[in-house]
Formats: sequence, structure tokens, C-alpha cells
Amino acid sequence: MTEDIADADLQLGHLSGAQVMGLSVASFIPAVGLSAVPAFLAAYSGRSSWLAMAASVLAFTIIGLFVSVFARRFIGTGSLYSYIRHVFGTWSPLVIAAAMIPGYLVAIMTLVLSVGLYVGSFLVSVGVTDAAGPGIQLVIVVVATLIAMAIAFRGIDVSVRTSVILTIVSVPVMVIITIATALHGNLDLAGQFSLSDFTPNSFLQGVAIGSAFFIGFESTAALGAETRNPTRAIPRAIMVIPVVLGLVYLAATVIQVPTLVDAADKLALGISPNAVLAEAAGVGFLSNVSDLVLAVAVFASLIGFFNYGSRVVVSAAADGLMPSVLTKVSKRYKSPVAAIAFIGIPSLIAPALLIWATSSTPLEIYGYMATLLVYFWVIPYFLICIGGAVLLNRSKARKSVIINLGAALAAITVLWLFVNGILNPGPAPLDALPYVMVGTFVVFLIGFAVSVRSARNTRTIQ
Repeated sequence: MTEDIADADLQLGHLSGAQVMGLSVASFIPAVGLSAVPAFLAAYSGRSSWLAMAASVLAFTIIGLFVSVFARRFIGTGSLYSYIRHVFGTWSPLVIAAAMIPGYLVAIMTLVLSVGLYVGSFLVSVGVTDAAGPGIQLVIVVVATLIAMAIAFRGIDVSVRTSVILTIVSVPVMVIITIATALHGNLDLAGQFSLSDFTPNSFLQGVAIGSAFFIGFESTAALGAETRNPTRAIPRAIMVIPVVLGLVYLAATVIQVPTLVDAADKLALGISPNAVLAEAAGVGFLSNVSDLVLAVAVFASLIGFFNYGSRVVVSAAADGLMPSVLTKVSKRYKSPVAAIAFIGIPSLIAPALLIWATSSTPLEIYGYMATLLVYFWVIPYFLICIGGAVLLNRSKARKSVIINLGAALAAITVLWLFVNGILNPGPAPLDALPYVMVGTFVVFLIGFAVSVRSARNTRTIQ
């Protein structure tokens, strides 16, 4: 067993399997997934959405299995960053870090903006007409970010407890709306399974959309060193997202899509999918409160990603990719305070500037950030799938065709997430985002390479 622990001041071996599992599920916002996954798929793939979602679940289950190949063998604080060096050597962590660290920054910005959207929608529904405007949105973004940072500062136990409680509170409303839709809505199973509106392009677009909801699902691996029995607990916490939540989202897609397709005109007017479903299912009294509940669910995820991202930053700093001050851990709370501030401050400033200084609406800004987030995870997932296959083939007398086919399928799927953005570009500035990711990745990669070389030269001189 190989350990890759960035800082011994973290609470090593502290978290139980149940705690890690709870934070993993909370970070992937089941309530929002039940609301958003079918709605986005319906817009691209119509009644054939279930097939695209099934393909996404299969692809990310395979990716999860390859991540678990590492999680069962190595214990670390850097998630994929810590794992990849065991296959590809010293160059590969720099590549992973150059994608994942800005990726975590974008992930947290996306979540912050999402909190603002749902809170703003709720406030509009109760009569605060300018809640979607920059003034109130700016306040929501600042307050949500500062509170989430404060909870992450207080340590992993407080973070887990808060996230799990908020998730437990948020899930029932969307479960009730989904069940009511199944009982009183138009399932149209014959129309869905006939694939009458299936086209290769709509299917591939749907796979890209469905896959976007799994981005970062392996992030609990960053808590490996802080978990008891991590080689058992971490793979379970990773696989629960594509397997359990993935199947839940697939079922929700089958249940909700016909109603959403039939209500396309209402959705075009800006009515939220959960409100459309609630009205159609006869539980319209839940339509307003559902937005507030979804804001709570997103906030729970925000706490989780502050914890995951900060551990990856600590690992990179410990290896000399970033300033050593970022490895500082609070003696009282055992939390990586400097790394939390490092990812929190830009995540506070950038969304605020975008809301205040651009003409784009908060919803448009959220769409840009969410799209950019997907692109940043393409390189890490591609490398980890290939690396997992290499690692498994090394341990066998002969190469496995099934393993290699699985790695190829998963790698092609994640590459499609990037290629789709080029072949099917959205309106500006969405069409530029693949190139923004590449440019950002190159800048970070050069910076990390220079930092590592400088650190090595300093040690040589000493």
C-alpha cells in the first residue's frame, strides 16, 4: 500500500465510511439532479433522452471502476493528482494539476452562481421582483461563499454534518414531485422506448449533457488519507455516484421527460422544470418552495467541493507546484486553511465581477461556467482511464481485452465532451470556451513546471 499524504497535520484516518459516503452523495446534489437532469436532456434528446442518460451512466460507471483501481491500491490527499504518478511518472501529476486546480475553482464558482439562481428564483416567486438583478445576486454570492468557507474552515466533521443535514432536508420535495409525476403524469413509455425521435446527433448531445452531471464524482478520493479503511470506503463513495445516483437520474428521466417535452413552451418562458412538473402532477403548492430547497442542496455541495479542492491544492503545494504556504493546516480544526482561502477568494471575486461588470444575466453566466467546468475534467478522466488499464494489465500475465475496451470506451466518451463543444458550438461566448480551457491549462502547466524546476534547483544549491 502506497501513501501520498500531503500534510500529517490533517486528521489522518478520522472519517468513517458512512461520513465519506454521506459527503459524496451530498456533493452531487440529488435534489438538483432530479430536477435538472431530465430537463436538460429533454431539450436536446426529446423522448429518447433515457437512452442518452443510460449511456452516460454506463460510461461513468466504467470511469469510476478505473478510478477505483487506484483507490484500492493507493492512499492520498490529491485525488487523481495523487494517483496518476504511479503509472505515468513525474510528468503526469503536473498535467492533472494544471486541469484540476482551475477546474475546482470553476466548480466552486458554478455552485456559487447556482445558489444565487435558486435563491433569486424563490425570492421572485414571493414578490421580490428584482431578486434576479445584479444587486441581490451579488449579495447572495458573497454571503454563500463566505459561509461555505467558514464551515470548511471549521473542519471536516462540521462540513460533513452540515452537508448531510442539508441534503436530507432538500431531497424529499423533489422526490415527492417525481413520484407525483409518475402517478399522475403522462409516462408515454411506448413513445419513449420506440425511439421515434432518435437521431445520432441528438443522442450524442444528450450523452454530453448527461455526463456533465457526473463531473468531479471521484472527488472524495481527496479524503483518502483522512478516512478509516480508505481502500474500502473511498471506492464505495466514488461508485455510489454513477451507480446509485446515476440509476436514480435515469429513472427520473423516464418519469419526467414526456411531461417536460409537452411543456416546452412553458419552459421557454422561463418557468422552472420543477414548477412545471409540480403543476402537472397536482402538487403545485411545492413549486415555489422547491427553488429554496434546491438552493439548500447546492449549498451542501459547495461545502463538499471546498473540502475536496483544498486537499488537491495542499497536495500540489507539498510537491512544489505551488507556494508552500498553501500547505498550512489549522492546529485547532485540522483544516487546510490557506488552501481553502486560495480557492475561496477567487471564487468569491470572479462571480461577483461577472455579475456586476457584464451585461450577461446570472443564468447566462452560470451556463458559461458550468460548460467550462466540463472541459477541465476531460484530461484527468482520459488519463485515469488509460492509466487504470495500464495498471491492471501490469498485474496480469496477459492483457485483458475487456479492460482495454472499457478504457477505450470511457476515454472516447470523455473526449467527446470536449469535441462536442467544438463541433456543436453554442452562441458566443460558449463557442470560445474550449479554447479558454486549453489556454488556462497551458498557463497553469507552464507555471507548475517552472515552480517545480525552481524548487529542484534550490534543493540542489542547498
